[in-house]
Amino acid sequence: MKHALQTKWVMLLGCLLMATESAFAQAPVTVAGTVKSAKTNEALAGVNVYLKGKVIGTSTDSRGNYSLSTTASTPFRLVFSIVGFESQEMEITESQPNLQVSLREAAMLGSEVVVAASRVEENILRSPVSVEKLDSRAIRETPAANFYDGLQNLKTVDMITTSLGFKIVNTRGFMSTSNNRFVQFIDGMDNQAPGLNLPIGNLVGLSDLDAEGVEIIPGAASALYGPNAFNGVLSMTSKNPFDYQGFSAMVRLGVNHVNDSGVSVKPMYEAMFRYAKAYRNLFAFKVNLSYMTAHDWHANSTKNVDPLTYQQAGTPATNPAYNALNVYGDEAVTSLPIGPGGAPVRVARTGYREVDMVDYNTYSLKADAALHYRLSEGTEAIYHYKIGSGTSVYQGANRYAIKNFRLQQHKLELKGTHFFVRAYATLENSGDSYDSRFLALNLNRAWKSDLQWFQEYAVAYLGMFEQQGIAPGDHAVARSFADRGRLLPGTEEFEREKKRVAGTPDFRRGAQFDDQTKMYHTEGQYDLSRWTARLLDLQVGGSYRLYDLNSNGTIFSDTTGNDITIYEYGAYVQAIKRLLSDKLKLTGSIRYDKNENFTGRFTPRASVVYTLAENHNFRASYQTGFRNPTTQDQFIFLNVGQAILVGGVPANSSGMNLYGQGANAIALSSVQAFSNRVSQEIASGTSSERAVVEHAGLLQAADVAYVKPEQVQAYEVGYKGLLFSKSLLLDLNYYYSSYRDFILGTTVVQTPSDIQSQRLGAASDIALGRYQPYQLYTNASQRVSAQGASLGLTYVVKGYSLGGNANWNKLDLGDTVDPDQIPAFNTPEWKYNLMLSNRDFYRNTGFSINYRWSGAYNWQSAFIAGINDAVIPSYYTLDAQVSYKLPAYKTIVKIGGSNLTNNRFRQVYGGPYIGAIYYVSLTFDELLN
Repeated sequence: MKHALQTKWVMLLGCLLMATESAFAQAPVTVAGTVKSAKTNEALAGVNVYLKGKVIGTSTDSRGNYSLSTTASTPFRLVFSIVGFESQEMEITESQPNLQVSLREAAMLGSEVVVAASRVEENILRSPVSVEKLDSRAIRETPAANFYDGLQNLKTVDMITTSLGFKIVNTRGFMSTSNNRFVQFIDGMDNQAPGLNLPIGNLVGLSDLDAEGVEIIPGAASALYGPNAFNGVLSMTSKNPFDYQGFSAMVRLGVNHVNDSGVSVKPMYEAMFRYAKAYRNLFAFKVNLSYMTAHDWHANSTKNVDPLTYQQAGTPATNPAYNALNVYGDEAVTSLPIGPGGAPVRVARTGYREVDMVDYNTYSLKADAALHYRLSEGTEAIYHYKIGSGTSVYQGANRYAIKNFRLQQHKLELKGTHFFVRAYATLENSGDSYDSRFLALNLNRAWKSDLQWFQEYAVAYLGMFEQQGIAPGDHAVARSFADRGRLLPGTEEFEREKKRVAGTPDFRRGAQFDDQTKMYHTEGQYDLSRWTARLLDLQVGGSYRLYDLNSNGTIFSDTTGNDITIYEYGAYVQAIKRLLSDKLKLTGSIRYDKNENFTGRFTPRASVVYTLAENHNFRASYQTGFRNPTTQDQFIFLNVGQAILVGGVPANSSGMNLYGQGANAIALSSVQAFSNRVSQEIASGTSSERAVVEHAGLLQAADVAYVKPEQVQAYEVGYKGLLFSKSLLLDLNYYYSSYRDFILGTTVVQTPSDIQSQRLGAASDIALGRYQPYQLYTNASQRVSAQGASLGLTYVVKGYSLGGNANWNKLDLGDTVDPDQIPAFNTPEWKYNLMLSNRDFYRNTGFSINYRWSGAYNWQSAFIAGINDAVIPSYYTLDAQVSYKLPAYKTIVKIGGSNLTNNRFRQVYGGPYIGAIYYVSLTFDELLN
């Protein structure tokens, strides 16, 4: 399969190489000169100078000078553009050795060009769907600690923090820490980790120095981007070395954990550089290196999340089954016959705090290099290599210590005026990463087995050692007795055993992931509009992807002799028609996709944009999307302590009798109801045997279907326009989405006695703790809908930009709700942002301020399986920065902070509380240009 894919890459690239445009035979035309600011008459560095409709171009140096030679036929149009200034076009009929150009500053409201919404260039005001954009200037001036964190200030964007290294972006609800419903691209490459399914965020991504622009499409986008572009698309673009040359560097120093009761103030360090150089407008290269290190946020909640006792009052001293949220190892639980009359009592082993299990000294090291070669004035070939490594904490079904994780990407791309084709490979290596929960479980078992520990607890509680001064009937005393000889954090023996268990890739004895999963992807697009323009604009494209799973049985069921690969492919066509003197723009597209484990499907999209008057545009669209189950949804087989995760394709659970009608599986909600009722009866004096018999009927068999793709139909209407002499930008949007076959995890319980034929035996098994929870991947049986609206305002006057946005999202579960199948919406109903900035309010001094508020919401995830009422409280943050430019030294000094008021908040249940980050940075830009 891999060799076949590599052959397709070579054939596809070869065909396109033969189809590239050849150079013209006429004598070259040379245009040279200087570009200056019309306001200050100062030379402008970094101005893009290029032929309209071609890839050939250059940029001005530090003195504003440029020179460009071309063999294109005259007359042609030369474009001068740079962020912050109005673009200017000039017609060239002959060589001009001294063409002087002055560019006027632009407010930029409504003048941005976007690509992601339709995969072709278009004005943002006339985009057929809602789209958000950050240009290079906004990236440079964000008040957040880095540009990626600044994305959460955009309209419709949600971001959650599981640690300093993992920031997860989403739109329009159903947020999760894995977030497989939202696709993130960097220069066209999907950088989701294909095996661990980690949303890499910017751990292996773009540096602030190399980020040219960011575009976000909220909502379904499968019609153009294929599977998993379900909730939206984030497209980040780096700087082309032909257009951005010279040496740039930045250092940023910061602190966090200010006034943190558990941690002293810690320093943060970040440094990066970029160097790019072009030769004769023919060959160019760039290199980037970025390094960040800091002490991560701590997750230290001790709230009880035992699925059977979390609703009961109690403390670790009074509830022997207490399972603290960020304490691990206490998931080892059983029922001991130590209650009145031998009644079963749930007891959990003593766990370890997260701070003793993970490495909070986080770092991120990322580097990339790119080679660009212009085969002709209409075609450019690119090789791009990216590598990143990091240590952080990621929250999925457990809290995972991502240690020395590595991700590499190789990309070959050929692009021209009317087409592109790219082929890339994503190579994942889990490094020394491990599961903190299993580290704690197996550390406990390393010094005393679960069986021995529970036996000692029982005999101590029942008074068998009373003659040794051990008081009976005291859970604290029994626990202390069973904990004799326990490995204690900080001791040499503890550290030695911790290192051994964390480095053992067998979850029966260790905790390490051993994953080297790979993903190969090829895609291309061709714009046929130059031949079809009289009738309509037409684009066609397609893609092919192959997953090669390789976890050696530590994540997937890919044990020896069971190799797992998954392929999928798709193709699309899009047509754009303009009517009524270009006032009406109609766009339609349709895509077909096929995954080898599921039936193929079509996803259409249709939209209309009507320009009522200049700069006043109304839009409406109908979109469809779908999400294939991820590699883990399909083939995961992972014991996470509280449950065993089992992927939802038939081959993954063969012989386990978990899926389908008649399976030996019990719905968790009925187990919880049964356990609560039995406990109440025993407390009131009923014998345990009688209570079990009387309430066995509460147990309900679960009928869990195999997983299949989920689907969405989305309707959107909106308005975007300029008011008050183009000083006010108004963006209003409403959407309604209907979901079918929503992919989720449902927890069931399996007992040695078959629930179908031995209900009483199954009830007795549960009472005695003889059962195993499983989390199965399936689809919601009921339809789910969500709706929302957003309002964005930006007002510019005398250099000041005042803006804000408000977002409303609401989930509707319908009339029938299955308590074991509640989709994790994980999104506040209301949130808003307020912003104020001026990039030059006094003698090269600028500032920006952002206030953000988010309402409360429930959090649901596999990390707290069976708990549906975990609340994330409302919170607010204030980010701000002040910058000072030193033009003579091409330097910007910036002082700022994220969460300036140090208002601690949590965005993920089980994740850390986030405090302030205060920083100062120095940026040197294009020094050697």
